[in-house]
Amino acid sequence: SGTLIKEMGDGMLVSFSLASDAVRCAIEIQKASKEQDIPLKIGIHEGEMVFAGSDVLGDGVNIASRLQESSEEGCINISGSVYSDIKNKVGIRAGFIGEKSFKNVDELIKVYKVICEEYGKKEEKITPEIKWHRKSYIANRKTNLLFFILGVTLIAIIAAFLILEYLPQNRTEGLDIFIVVLPFENLGPPEHAYFTDGVTEEITSLLATIKTLGVISRKSAMHYAKTDKTIKQIGKELGVNYLLEGTVRWDTTPNGIDKVRITPQLIRVSEDTHIWTDNYDREINDIFNIQSEIAQKVVEQLGITLLEGEQSTIEIQPTENLDAYQAYLRGRYYVGQPHFSLDSWNLAVEDFQQAVEIDTGFALAYAELARIHSRFYNLRYDQSESRLKKSDKAAAKALELGPNQPGVHLALGYYYLWAYRDQKQALKHLEIAEKGLPNNVDIMQAKSAIFEPQGQWEKYLNSLEKAIKLSPRDAAIHTNLALGLWLTRRYSDAIDACNQAIALAPDWNWPYLYKSHTYWSWKSADKQSRDALKFVSADHEFYIWAWYWQEVGEGNFQAALQLLSDTTNNWVIHKMWARPKPLLSAFIYDYLNKHELAIKGYKASLKPLEKKVIENPADPRYHSSLGIAYAGIGQQEEAIKEGEKAVELLPMSEDAVYGISYAQDLAVIYTMVGKFNLALDQLEYLLSVPSWLSVSWLEMDIRFAPLRTHPRYRELIIKYAE
Repeated sequence: SGTLIKEMGDGMLVSFSLASDAVRCAIEIQKASKEQDIPLKIGIHEGEMVFAGSDVLGDGVNIASRLQESSEEGCINISGSVYSDIKNKVGIRAGFIGEKSFKNVDELIKVYKVICEEYGKKEEKITPEIKWHRKSYIANRKTNLLFFILGVTLIAIIAAFLILEYLPQNRTEGLDIFIVVLPFENLGPPEHAYFTDGVTEEITSLLATIKTLGVISRKSAMHYAKTDKTIKQIGKELGVNYLLEGTVRWDTTPNGIDKVRITPQLIRVSEDTHIWTDNYDREINDIFNIQSEIAQKVVEQLGITLLEGEQSTIEIQPTENLDAYQAYLRGRYYVGQPHFSLDSWNLAVEDFQQAVEIDTGFALAYAELARIHSRFYNLRYDQSESRLKKSDKAAAKALELGPNQPGVHLALGYYYLWAYRDQKQALKHLEIAEKGLPNNVDIMQAKSAIFEPQGQWEKYLNSLEKAIKLSPRDAAIHTNLALGLWLTRRYSDAIDACNQAIALAPDWNWPYLYKSHTYWSWKSADKQSRDALKFVSADHEFYIWAWYWQEVGEGNFQAALQLLSDTTNNWVIHKMWARPKPLLSAFIYDYLNKHELAIKGYKASLKPLEKKVIENPADPRYHSSLGIAYAGIGQQEEAIKEGEKAVELLPMSEDAVYGISYAQDLAVIYTMVGKFNLALDQLEYLLSVPSWLSVSWLEMDIRFAPLRTHPRYRELIIKYAE
């Protein structure tokens, strides 16, 4: 299960996704090598690699190399991080050698030796003649092939997230033929890019309606735009049998007629041969027929027999108005950008609105309009009544116009989930959509978004794992997978998922945030969580909050206070918590027994929070923070009332992720007002169900310090220790 990254002198650098795979592979290599009298040294470390051109850098590579050098011939040395992952694995034994200092490594490394003497040479009767020949052969290798294979070494770095493109992809059950539609090349001016992207997306969507065909998602395919990789490389990385690529040119003739030329090419990966190509040179208003004809021709070339209803699905036209369709494609283009931005999404709203104004019967455009308005509402960028009404109106119109269109039901699934948290209605529409879009990754992701608030974590993870098979290079899916693994306390797997997302989208913030938070839950705030946070953008809504708790968790209280002082905003606010800066300062002063400063901070938080509660009575974030402020100044009754109100507004039974925030805050309030048993009841519940709360998290949260001498607290620590 490993992958060769590169040769390193007379050695090799190999990556694995699991430490146990690396160690078992090393044992098998030593076993085979000893049978051939080839002395090897092997070092294995778990760490990160950085690709710089053809070079592979990083402490992970350096430490593995040092482990290899320190190993005896025929042996395997592993670091402490690897040992912690394999110590209970069947068939693997290792003994502690000691802590060693390696060149260019700042800290001492715990070194273990894998016990593999039982994998020695097979017994054989060696006659003098055979022995002489073997000795001569080995001597010859030592003198003439010294820099070839005699001293071959294996350096195993557990870092599959950085070489995801090399990993074979698991396939979806029941599907034998897989295809990827690579981004068609725009041969026209840059402003026509949205149209070319739309053609690619539409052909992908049409093919995805075929139940017996596996179609890699557009998001994964987009990674290969203008790639230098060969057809066979792409095929191997995505696990597909066929690729469809092509070009699009949109021109206006001298007499003012818009024409489009599309040249698709279908390629069989195994032979890197073109099995079909054609030119579609027509007026642009025939674009729908062209897209349908290409999809049908691909299906025909693949030898797939269409099932009942699939032919009509391929031939469906979303609108007869080309101007409306172009506006729709522009909206899809903006929504499909790799990074969420308010500017792009506002432009998408304008384009979808324009599409429905041009063609008032355009069901899909109405559906997308409903989805995007509900997204603004869900993310709390705009929770006004007018935004919700816009979403409602567009959703009703979409359903009226397109009751049998799978794409409409897909968008409505999101609408019900985002606008109303109505998981039952959302799932109902997604199941209708799935009948017409059997292998659509969006549906798999949407289902996971339903299972998440319900706390159905196994279903959540299964949906995302299925989605990864059809969209292996979609960083968002790996990021969402990391969330589920983190909250279900599968910390090592969560870190792997974060790293895979980082490899695919190194400039995204959420994989780094989930990585740091996972380390908080797993090992408390430490160097690893700090290193992850270094990559989070300073303008991200979680930046101040995350760095505040990182500094507090490490005991760097002055650094945390300075961070707040340097922040120009008076609030540290994001979609889960809303804290006035003085409230966060008060937590630290309380812990440091600077009670006058703490009370000053709590009092300074009261008025802005009371105002926000009046303005946003249904927002649990403000009730929760207000309850903590009341607790800080000794208003016990008001504190508990506000804390319980927050939990009532969004209990974990309604949202298994966001609800954790307010259940945890209620435990903080109970602690602050001296209701220790009630606080411990809350904490025990959060420790017993999937959540980010863990022993390590508790130990770094200074607000629970008053509980630490309580006998029940110590019992919880022992009971739930990882």
